[in-house]
Amino acid sequence: MPANLSSALETFKRQRDAAEAHYLKANRVSVFFREYTAAVETLLAALWAEYFQNSALCLMAVGGFGRGELYPCSDVDLAVVSPNPLSDGIQEQIARFVQTLWDCKLMPSVKSGGIGELCESVRDDITGDTAFLEARFLFGNRQTADELAEKMNAQRNVPAFVEAKLVEMEHRHAKSQGSGAVLEPNIKSCPGGLRDIHTLLWIAKAQGLATNLPDLLKQRILTRAEAGMLSHGYRRLAHIRIHLHLNANRAEDRLLFDLQPQVAESMGYEGLNLRRQSEELMRVFYRAIKTVKQLGGILTPMLQSRVSSTPLRVTLRIDDDYIQVNNQIAARHTDIFFRRPEHIFKIVEIMQQRNDITALEPQTLRAWWGATRKINRSFYQNSENRHRFAGFFRNGNGLTQTLRFLNLYGVLGRYLPAWEKIIGLLQHDLFHIYPVDDHILTVVRNVRRLALDMHSHELPYASALMQSFEKQDILYLAAFFHDIAKGRGGDHAIQGIADARQFAADHFLTGEESDLLAWLVENHLLMSAVAQKEDIQDPDVLDAFCKRVQTHERLSALYLLTISDIRGTNPKLWNAWRASLLESLFHAAGRYLTGNGGNPHTLFGRRRQEAADLLTRAAVPEKQQKKLWNALGSAYFARHQSREILWHAANLVHDFETPIVRSRILPKSNSFQVMVFMPNGPRLFARLCRIFSRHGFDILAARAFITEHDYILDTFIVQIPSQHAPEDYPDIQSALEAELNSFIHGHTVAEISSHSRRISRRSRYMPIAPSITITPEEDYPDWYSVEITAVNRPFLLADMAEVFFAHNVSLRYAKISTLDERAEDSFTVFSLDLKNPKIQSSLKQTLLEQLS
Repeated sequence: MPANLSSALETFKRQRDAAEAHYLKANRVSVFFREYTAAVETLLAALWAEYFQNSALCLMAVGGFGRGELYPCSDVDLAVVSPNPLSDGIQEQIARFVQTLWDCKLMPSVKSGGIGELCESVRDDITGDTAFLEARFLFGNRQTADELAEKMNAQRNVPAFVEAKLVEMEHRHAKSQGSGAVLEPNIKSCPGGLRDIHTLLWIAKAQGLATNLPDLLKQRILTRAEAGMLSHGYRRLAHIRIHLHLNANRAEDRLLFDLQPQVAESMGYEGLNLRRQSEELMRVFYRAIKTVKQLGGILTPMLQSRVSSTPLRVTLRIDDDYIQVNNQIAARHTDIFFRRPEHIFKIVEIMQQRNDITALEPQTLRAWWGATRKINRSFYQNSENRHRFAGFFRNGNGLTQTLRFLNLYGVLGRYLPAWEKIIGLLQHDLFHIYPVDDHILTVVRNVRRLALDMHSHELPYASALMQSFEKQDILYLAAFFHDIAKGRGGDHAIQGIADARQFAADHFLTGEESDLLAWLVENHLLMSAVAQKEDIQDPDVLDAFCKRVQTHERLSALYLLTISDIRGTNPKLWNAWRASLLESLFHAAGRYLTGNGGNPHTLFGRRRQEAADLLTRAAVPEKQQKKLWNALGSAYFARHQSREILWHAANLVHDFETPIVRSRILPKSNSFQVMVFMPNGPRLFARLCRIFSRHGFDILAARAFITEHDYILDTFIVQIPSQHAPEDYPDIQSALEAELNSFIHGHTVAEISSHSRRISRRSRYMPIAPSITITPEEDYPDWYSVEITAVNRPFLLADMAEVFFAHNVSLRYAKISTLDERAEDSFTVFSLDLKNPKIQSSLKQTLLEQLS
């Protein structure tokens, strides 16, 4: 590199470092952009003079660099423009120029060509056209730059450009779904992120209205208050993005788990633990993007309407106060919301009742939103407002959109102070992926979908149950209140009862409706916990559950709420296995409450008789059947459900001395059920678990059983890794059976270290403290329940089984509840030694060491 360029590079580095140091001290976004942009331009001036002095070319800043918004590790967007097509010699010069930029670590993104060539290149390229919309002259021939800008603007079809940018935004938002996008959001491209602000400005600039936020205020597109809010939201997001780049030392726009605490600390969230720092940062982030989304709801349709090619404006009278304009509702006099505050809910009520109205007209929305900030205790105490708010739930039509709209514009938090506390509240429990308010509204959405015939194909049985359920509005309210007490410390299910009952009393619910609502809020985790953690084949478990539930109405409501809650927590959690667990518990409890199936002896006898009938139809002699039942023992029928018993019996009745492996693919799922039958021996359960883990299977449930003649009959439900297609399942099944057959016949299977597999970023940086409880089983001496909560990882179950074996604890039943990256496992174990406190303490300590 020539000496003069080396000097220029050193100057740039000093200026860049000074800009960063000044920013970290003064914390002013605009000053950083100005100083860093100036540093880059100083270097570019030296490079331009070296390569293109006195040429007819010009250098233009485009994209983010063009608008002067240059982040520490962003690309430097440039255009080298010639009045004529580029010669080979000029192209070689440009290549050397670009290489030097790379050598200077500038991350250049360069377009080059003649004016006509560049205009043609962006004619059907919305991204390129947008970059040149923000072009500004740097060096060289200014006439060339002006000519390019003039031709670019002349060829731009503004209505088509606006429509394309809005479609682009919709697609961008659609991609920002799923757990990764919610937990580690991209600050630039997420809904309400920086790119949404840019889109508003691009649409305005293409129409010749504004180039920045102050311009939008001057043009009266924004009010002074709105301009202040949008500027504040923009600065919040820009601050976070600058700190992200500085901490990651790369162009990282995702708020990754490992970066969240670093960014929070560098932004001044001190004196907190890592989790609290992350929570505070993310709450600021969520509130900032919410502001952008709020204002986008007003500005986007306003800007779009100026160039819209929609059909002729059609206006219809609704009543004395409102008209319908195309698909929007407009107030005849926008001050109505200040003069008569009851209209804050009335206009929403009209919109909910009318399927042909999808939005508030922008000026009406602006006035309505301004009036909502006046919602206070007096507004809440107004009976008309209470009737309308409760009516949103009774009506049901458009309920999800109504509540999301009210939440977006802050109305839910103003009307219900308890709601304000959960807005943007994160849950670092390794399975919730949404802030609490978003999770609740997703659960309401799921309950509502069950009531709509058009969605019945998703969950046919639950949909039919919901559509025949008489108190649908109470279920919607239960979904709305089930987590409203999160973040207060203590049991949110218990604390939420008071909120639910107060709401019921204030909103004219009957005593019966209030009781059902409060019961559902208090018990919304009950069915999930029993189905996923306990042995629902155990009559004592079923009896305890039904004593809590008591009625068929509660059972149906709880079943529907539980399904909706799990599906609204994390898409990864809902699968055919969980569905079958809940459905089995629902039907078993239904029979119990009806009076069919409460007696354990009747239940066990029925299971045995069903299996005997099957074998009799298969011409198996009664004598042979008795030998099988004697080998299995009477406890077998208490620990297995009918479907398992029928499967086992069909495979074992002719020979219950020879080891066998059998597996079957469970219907409508990506799971196998596997049975292993072989002589008992040390560490067998743990070694089997390692085989499943080595194949990448998640173990969803496991039942370890020892027969009267000392054979193990272990049954597993294992989930196939998600990357495999259904057509691969038979090959996977064959490979697994082959290895298990090798194992049961004494061939050694190589074992893999439990610590050879990495855990996710989320688990590393937002872990949960492992917990263990050991409880004696009532009425069963030397039997214990062991409950374990920990970060999920490969080989976890195998490692715990090894610990049990080392402490002479016999594992008889395991219920594995994998909630994304969180494991909540329940074990039934037998031990003559655990009554000794020292041995029990030693078991706990060793388990904790494994879990940590």
